Order: sequence, then structure tokens, then C-alpha cells
Amino acid sequence: PVAALFAALGSVFPDTVEYLIWGSNRARHHRRSSHWFVPWALAFGLAFYLGAEGRIPSLANLLSLPPSRFAAWGCVACWLLGPLLHILTDACCGKIPLLIPWKKTFGIRAFSMSSKRGVMSRGEFVFTAFVALSSLAAWALRVLKV
Repeated sequence: PVAALFAALGSVFPDTVEYLIWGSNRARHHRRSSHWFVPWALAFGLAFYLGAEGRIPSLANLLSLPPSRFAAWGCVACWLLGPLLHILTDACCGKIPLLIPWKKTFGIRAFSMSSKRGVMSRGEFVFTAFVALSSLAAWALRVLKV
């Protein structure tokens, strides 16, 4: 649960930072430098392998006194995973920068996004349902030890 919370908080960062920097002019700069996966991937790799020692933090690790180095770096790694997953899903419904941050050169339009705020397109619904059901199945298999 702690890892998921930090990943969820990190997942909104690429769009939030665009809004904070560009304000109402955000649409013109959407999916540019904040959606360039290279720095996110490097930072995640560094935090996960050097700091978190390849483990995922739990609530017990965070509440231990003094907090372990592993717990703090594990949370940072999970937070950095959020933007990576956000960028990956954006690549499924449009273009994102691949090697150069100011050029949108990578992505497929697997489904279109709804233009209405708060309304999902059919493709968004199917994608979200697939991810949710896959996650639920993976959790159930882990709990049932199948």
C-alpha cells in the first residue's frame, strides 16, 4: 500500500509540473520535457538499485525508528515509478519525446482520449479495466500462492 501511494502521487507530477510552469499556456507545451522518459528512468534506476537495494518499502519499514535508508529510498523509487507509468500510458494514446525532449517522436494511438473532462472514451475504459483486472489477478495469485 505504501509503494502504491507513492507511485500514485508521482504519477500526477508530469502534468502538474506543466501546469505550474506554463499555466493556461499548458496545452502548447503538453507532453514535452516533463514527459521525456530518459531522466525519469535514470533517476528511478538510481533510486531503486543503489538506494532501495531492489526492495519495495512497507509501512513497517517507514515506521521503524530510526527510519532505514532502504525505506526512504524505496519511497523515492516508487514515487519515480509513477511518472514512468504515466508517460508509458501517454505513449499509448499519443506521442511523447523519445531521445530529444522537444520532439514528440514515440508513441502509438492505441485508443483515443475523450475530450470531455471526467468522461472516459471506450478505449480508456478498456485499457483501465485491463490494468485493474490484471493487477487484481496478480494480487489474488500472490495471496492464494498459486
